Amino acid sequence: MTAETKPTKPARPQQRRPDLDTVFSVNDDGSRNFIHTADVKGPWQTRKTAIHLLLLAIYFIVPWLEFGGHPLIHIDLPGRQAFLLGQTFTNQDFYLMFFLVTGAGFGLFVVTALWGRIWCGYACPQTVMVDGVFRKIERWFEGSREKRLKRNAGPWTFDKFWRKAGKHIVYLALATISAHTFMSYFFPIRDLIPAVLSGPTGHTTAFLWALFWTGMLYFDYAWFREQTCIVICPYGRLQSTLTDADTVVIGYDENRGEPRGKKGADGVGDCVDCFRCVQVCPTGIDIRNGLQLECIGCTNCIDACDAVMTKLERPKGLIRYDSLRGFNGEKKRSIFRPRVGLYAFLGILGLTVFSVTALSRSPFEVRILRPKGMPYTLQETAIQNLYNIRIQNKTGIDRTYYVEAGESEKGDDLRFVISQTKVHIPTLEDATVPVFVDLDRSEYTANFPIHFVVRDSLGGAAKTIEATFRGP
Repeated sequence: MTAETKPTKPARPQQRRPDLDTVFSVNDDGSRNFIHTADVKGPWQTRKTAIHLLLLAIYFIVPWLEFGGHPLIHIDLPGRQAFLLGQTFTNQDFYLMFFLVTGAGFGLFVVTALWGRIWCGYACPQTVMVDGVFRKIERWFEGSREKRLKRNAGPWTFDKFWRKAGKHIVYLALATISAHTFMSYFFPIRDLIPAVLSGPTGHTTAFLWALFWTGMLYFDYAWFREQTCIVICPYGRLQSTLTDADTVVIGYDENRGEPRGKKGADGVGDCVDCFRCVQVCPTGIDIRNGLQLECIGCTNCIDACDAVMTKLERPKGLIRYDSLRGFNGEKKRSIFRPRVGLYAFLGILGLTVFSVTALSRSPFEVRILRPKGMPYTLQETAIQNLYNIRIQNKTGIDRTYYVEAGESEKGDDLRFVISQTKVHIPTLEDATVPVFVDLDRSEYTANFPIHFVVRDSLGGAAKTIEATFRGP
């Protein structure tokens, strides 16, 4: 066979490269391009793993902890009450959520303005579960990225079946445990476990919620993954408005790395275009294209590139944490900037208002409610008013309260009939005490204020409330 007739091997398809105009996890035909990240090791991965383990421990352990006979964190939606780190809150305290959420939100803005999406890379539940748990399980069952890609492209065999089946069985088990742990923040674990063991018929609503959250978490962590960050999460879209040239982000030093070329070639930079930074990226971006919405700040590309630079005997930091000023060769970087100061002020303001108000709340609330109908009743020689005193126990323990008449304009001319002078109210419950007040007709000239006093027998606190005595 001559050289002219010798068959040639088909050319290998060119590897798709991420760009700024398309989403790498979606193919040109609209199908899903499932991202398989390569294994990476390094100091940033060690730090990230330690943080992930700490956060996972907090998430799974907190529902088992109690303070004062109540869960450490319990949001009781049907009862319209909550327990938070020993503090009790009722529906009347719901307004405090505004200050807590805004304070935490502006705190996150401060972190973003200073260090970019460090929250996404280290502490976001999506990253912690997908990168810290589920992708590790995938590697245990199916091996490295190269092995997974080769096995997926091949025919179905027993080896392929048992690995994928085992992986998804573990996925489903973890999704079930995670869903029940999440529910235990709303349904105490001491009640949730007996409910699970008793079967779905006795707790149908809880069972349906458990199925829903198990399905959602399994779908998200097993298949949807990075699409949650790219498509659903609004935080990534805020990034460009929160960062500036002084924000420390993960980036590529173009001045040092370009032009790309093989080691030893003349006139090339330090980047050898090994594609390693793309292979380890969980969202499939090329960090060398600049700061992008899809970047979650996971630091995988830093450790991957540093490992390559070490092998090439070149300085680390071609991909690193730095500001845009730093990547452009400017030495000066400002930390205290107007936007950081504004975010910090608003964050501290919200958290301060929440903390001060929450800690200074009264242990009980008292209100006077008028019954329906006429505000007064005419008797033979007297005018009678009826008041309903509503007392709400806002503490985490049962309390006893005393109701008595206070000082009023008419003094001894008023006759008080209190149905219960001593009221025992369970924790976070309320009670209503009817009170009749009579005044001789001859003593009435115009409407005037009267007062009632409610005392807490345990703490000694007292509240004086005012009502209006009305007549014809």
